Amino acid sequence: MYNVRKIEENINMRGDFQGTFLYDQELAPRTTFKVGGKAQVLVEPATVESFLMVLESLKSWKLPHLILGGCSNVVVPDEGIEYPILSTTQLTSLSLSPDKTLLHCGAGCSWQQVIDFCLEQRLGGLENFAGLPGTLGGATFMNARCYDASVSDVLVQVDYGQLTQNKAGQWNASLKIYKMNVADWDYKISPFQKQLVDCPVLAVTLKVRPLDETDFQQMKQKAQSFVADREQKGHFSYPSAGSVFKNNREFGKPSGKIIDEAGLRGLELGGAQVAPWHGNFIINRGNASASDIQQLVQLVQQQVHEKTGFYLEPEIIFLTRSIKT
Repeated sequence: MYNVRKIEENINMRGDFQGTFLYDQELAPRTTFKVGGKAQVLVEPATVESFLMVLESLKSWKLPHLILGGCSNVVVPDEGIEYPILSTTQLTSLSLSPDKTLLHCGAGCSWQQVIDFCLEQRLGGLENFAGLPGTLGGATFMNARCYDASVSDVLVQVDYGQLTQNKAGQWNASLKIYKMNVADWDYKISPFQKQLVDCPVLAVTLKVRPLDETDFQQMKQKAQSFVADREQKGHFSYPSAGSVFKNNREFGKPSGKIIDEAGLRGLELGGAQVAPWHGNFIINRGNASASDIQQLVQLVQQQVHEKTGFYLEPEIIFLTRSIKT
């Protein structure tokens, strides 16, 4: 096992690092499920340059690591995480192009920050994402979809980090630009899950449009209606990760309806429960463990498969205590 304190010492020796090193950090408060143990070390770079510095150093030292943002779609194991976590949460810059048609957002920006900025600047185009938890980086990685709009529908480019190795075996982390190509994206699929795997999203540029007074009021009402709809559906009533399973369009029914028809709404295991009001939500009733949630997901998969022959695919990600190298 590596000495986690040495990571900070070695990074500081390189100079110019901006950000924070945190040790023995409780991860549960950072997640929307509110479960999980501690991280031995969590690094929060405050600039893209510092992020790339840490990424390059960890790779050079052959240290397994994990990159996280708002933790809205992950389950942290109860026993915690022993490898370094590199967080994007301090990468929160927001800037608007002179013609007000492009919004450049740091990967750590929350959707609340982005929607508030759009309201302040009277910009339209992103209102479907009002109320969505998590960060822009995570939403881009997952190609999040809300009210018939996907991130890929409004995406222009992604700034990402890429590691390369020279002939001498030395690693270098550099900033690269991905230009939107529709062919790379699909329902809850992005190139950062496939051809650009292990390339962290550091910033995204989204399409927006300036609004006149009438359109602005309509946009504002629409954003408020989406937040209200989430509240009415119980998105914020208990800790959860929103939709647990992907919808399979070939099956012809939303996963929530499949689970409802299997009679699983309200099913409990330990402190975790399939939400009584929505089959595709699993909630933390207040004392759930990560193990409860994982076992309940597996139980739902098993019972749905037995009754329908259909296998539900989770969209939430279960992290592990260690990473095999």
